[in-house]
Amino acid sequence: MKILFSDLDGTLLTDDKRILDVDMAAIERMLSAGHKFLITTGRPLYSAKKLAQKYGFFKPGFFLVSFNGGLIYDCGTGESILTRNISVDDAKFIMDEAHRNGFHAHTYAGDLVISEYETEQLKNYCSIMGMDFLIVNDIREYFGQSNVQAAVPNAPINVVVRPNDEGSANSPIKVNVITPLDHSSLLDFRAEMRKTTEGKLFDVFSKPEMLEFSNLKTNKGDAVRFMADFYNVPLSETIACGDEENDCPMISAAGVGVAMANASEIAKSCAKYITKCDNNHGGIAEVIDKFVF
Repeated sequence: MKILFSDLDGTLLTDDKRILDVDMAAIERMLSAGHKFLITTGRPLYSAKKLAQKYGFFKPGFFLVSFNGGLIYDCGTGESILTRNISVDDAKFIMDEAHRNGFHAHTYAGDLVISEYETEQLKNYCSIMGMDFLIVNDIREYFGQSNVQAAVPNAPINVVVRPNDEGSANSPIKVNVITPLDHSSLLDFRAEMRKTTEGKLFDVFSKPEMLEFSNLKTNKGDAVRFMADFYNVPLSETIACGDEENDCPMISAAGVGVAMANASEIAKSCAKYITKCDNNHGGIAEVIDKFVF
């Protein structure tokens, strides 16, 4: 058995957010042969599910790795098999610092995007994800934790592994920070935040304008290792495809790490193979033909 992990945007999806027929045919062929296919995305589970429903992925062999590895969902059983949360106080700390620096920040609860401020970045993000948003006065009160505790330095990081769970109702999975400025503004912000969060939270760029903070073990590479162990499959039998910095952990962790022809330079630097076809011309089918069959 081989396990293929594929990012969505810029990898499996074309620039106009479609999955090509040639890629779908290759995916169906690998599942028919007994292999596993995992969509591995920074998107929230709700958004990933909508796409999975559209393309008929709710059947055995398909999995959704959402929130960059914060939640893994089995499309065949309809159950979550792994959830990694952060504390509400950690989320509040990140969001407050983001707002203080002039950035947008939000977290998630079920099918809602939760923020303390309504911004253009929030509205654009929710439009793309097809999700509704809710503005709250204080996320600690919203998540049912109104007493103020210590911020990141002393706050615990919670890891929850359980079925039938799409994320704890009173503990976020991640925080997204979006800049209305250029990429360098978030680079500076990350450097400043790491003085407090390094070794306690994981941060990664999913896009140049979007920086995400999550559980220390939440990354796509850990998802590769978790699923390989889950199925008792050697890492040498895993394949991971991506195009951005948040894909680098899984590209590096997999037996065969693949960057798309259209990938960023940082993603290509992590890869063992770079596709000849980009995301608009059957790059995933190329990978399946070359490394699965």
